[in-house]
Amino acid sequence: MNVLALLLLLLAGALAGYASRLNEKAILLNRAATRYAIGSLLFIMGTRLARSRELFARDLGVLAAAVGSSLLLVAVFFLVFWAASKARRGPASEPESNGGGGGHELAAVAANVAWIALGAAAFLVLPARVSADLPLEAVADWLLRILVAMIGFDLGADLHRLKVKDLPLPLLVLPFLNIAMSLGCGAVFSLVRGIPVREGLLLYSGLGWYSLSSVLIAQKGLVVMSLLAFIHNLTRELFAILAAPVAARVSPYLPIHIGGATSMDVMLPFVQRYSGRTFTLVSVYSGIVCSLAVIPLVRILLGS
Repeated sequence: MNVLALLLLLLAGALAGYASRLNEKAILLNRAATRYAIGSLLFIMGTRLARSRELFARDLGVLAAAVGSSLLLVAVFFLVFWAASKARRGPASEPESNGGGGGHELAAVAANVAWIALGAAAFLVLPARVSADLPLEAVADWLLRILVAMIGFDLGADLHRLKVKDLPLPLLVLPFLNIAMSLGCGAVFSLVRGIPVREGLLLYSGLGWYSLSSVLIAQKGLVVMSLLAFIHNLTRELFAILAAPVAARVSPYLPIHIGGATSMDVMLPFVQRYSGRTFTLVSVYSGIVCSLAVIPLVRILLGS
C-alpha cells in the first residue's frame, strides 16, 4: 500500500470515527469487525506462506540463515528494550503492564499462530489448479485497506481521550534508531556467519519490506542474496506479528521497531491492539520513514 493511500484511508476513517464518537454501538461494532479483519489477515498470511513453500525448500541452508537472521534481530531488539526498561524503572520499580498477565499474551500469540496455521492448512488441502488461481495478493491488499480505515475510525472515536501530547519529543528519532539497530544487527550477523559486512548490512537493509528489497537485489544478479533477503524480511514481519503481544509488555515501542517498514500497514493493527491506540500514529510515522529509507539504503549498499 503506498503512503498516500494509507494516509487518506486513515484520515477518512478518523473523520468517520470522530463524527461517530458518541455512538457507542458503532464504536463497539467497529472494534469487533477489526478483530475479525485481523484474523482474516493472518489467515491470508498463512495461505501466502503455504504458497511459498517451494521457495523456502529450494535451499535449506539459505532458509536456515534467513530465519536465523530474523531471530537474531528480534532477540537483539528484545534485549535492548528490556535493558532500557530496567534502567528506566530502577531496581525498586514495579514492572509496567500493557494489558494483562503473561498468560493473556501467550494466549494472544497462540491465537495468531492458529490463524496462520489454519490459512496454511486450508491452502494445502485445495487442489493445485484452484490454489494457483487464488488472488491472495489482491485479497490481502483489500484487507489491509479495510483494516487501516477501521483503525482510523477507532482513532477518531477516541481522539478526545488519547494523550498523544504526553509522548516524549525524542519520538521523532524513533525510525532512525530502528534503522541503525537493524543495520547493527546486520553487522553482528556478518560476524557470526563469517560473511562480508556489506552483505550483512544489505540483508537487513530491507527493514521488513521483502517485496521491494529482494527485487532490487535480484536486479543486480545476486540471486542467492535476493532469496535470503526475501525470506529474512518475510520472517521479520511474521515474527513481529507473533511477538507483538509479548513485546508490547516490554515496551509499547518494541512492536513498532521489530515491524520496521511494515509498521505503517501490516503491523499497524497489532501495534494498536497490543501497544495501545496512542501509538497508532507513532507506528505510521516510523513505518513511513523506514519505508522511504529502503531504496536508498539498498542501492547504496549495492553500489548503484
